[in-house]
Amino acid sequence: MWDILPGTLYHWYRDHISDYLPDRSSGKWPSESLMEVDDDTGEVLKEQPVYVLKPENVGDRMCIDDKAIGHDGFTILSNAQTGKIAMMIESCREKELVDALSFFGDALLKVKTVSCDMSPTYLKLCREQMPHAQTVVDKFHVMSYLYDAVLDVLSRVKKELAEQLTKGKEKTEEDRKILYGLELLKRCRYRLTQSVEKWTETTRQLMAQIFDRHKDLKTVYDLAQDFKKWYDKNNCSKHITVIKNDLYQWYEQVQQAGLDEMKSVVRMIRKHQYEILNYFSGGHTNAKAETLNSKIQRFVAANYGYRDKDFALYRIAGYFHSTSKKELAIFIANSKIILTFAPPKNTDSVAQLVEQLTLNQWGESSSLSGVT
Repeated sequence: MWDILPGTLYHWYRDHISDYLPDRSSGKWPSESLMEVDDDTGEVLKEQPVYVLKPENVGDRMCIDDKAIGHDGFTILSNAQTGKIAMMIESCREKELVDALSFFGDALLKVKTVSCDMSPTYLKLCREQMPHAQTVVDKFHVMSYLYDAVLDVLSRVKKELAEQLTKGKEKTEEDRKILYGLELLKRCRYRLTQSVEKWTETTRQLMAQIFDRHKDLKTVYDLAQDFKKWYDKNNCSKHITVIKNDLYQWYEQVQQAGLDEMKSVVRMIRKHQYEILNYFSGGHTNAKAETLNSKIQRFVAANYGYRDKDFALYRIAGYFHSTSKKELAIFIANSKIILTFAPPKNTDSVAQLVEQLTLNQWGESSSLSGVT
């Protein structure tokens, strides 16, 4: 049994054990397709499959995010409460996304909150296709933009310091001090994104030394930490007027600091201020969508990528959109691939094979009660 080649096992699974070929021949896979038709001739110019379309997975809180699978870009609409995929399509274009969402009919009317990043396409899609839902810009993306500005200040300080070095091979005493300062700056990159409470005593001494030498770093760090405290979930209990006033005070602090890098952050926040403030109505984020993306990434990585794209997407769709606990996940240890499928009509022999060959993803037996 252990002499079975991985390719043979994969062939058995795809063509015989799984329902891939029957579903494909019967039209069950993919779920739906978008047709681009020539108005004059009626010829189908392009067919865009919608790999997952499950209106039953639509709930009160939804997330929409992009995901790169291999070299292809996908848009995934998922349930923020269950983590199940409601829609997956290989496109980030507005027209195709609007056409795909039209398959949901009235199901989108039940959505009360939808979170996304700051993509103009996704923001417009949420406003127009889910008009009754409150759109929330994801906190993670806002904070990432903020910390990028902090690191931009660090890069500028390092560049200015490096320009003071003497040209030539011989280094002066002043050059050695500058090189030591550059070494300190390299060590503080990660610390600039942490709160003071997470610093060790050694880190506190290092950062105090750096802040004494570079006032701009001290200023931008304090501004970033002030905004982080303002963006805390504990502030959801405050009145929205108080939250707005605190934000406007932060705007003034940035203006007084005079750092161009932070001024760009203010412009971004002002542009999306309404959607950012919506966060405080319930503390909703895109965390479930990011977790789902990570699971899909691990699924693909465990298979060392994929060559059979359509079957790989079939397996991903079968696992991540399921609402049933009867699905089996087979993790083949000797071939290093993960196989996930809906159980065929006769599962007794398959279950015995799984019991002998596999361990599941969590290092337990192949019985997967509670895995969905």
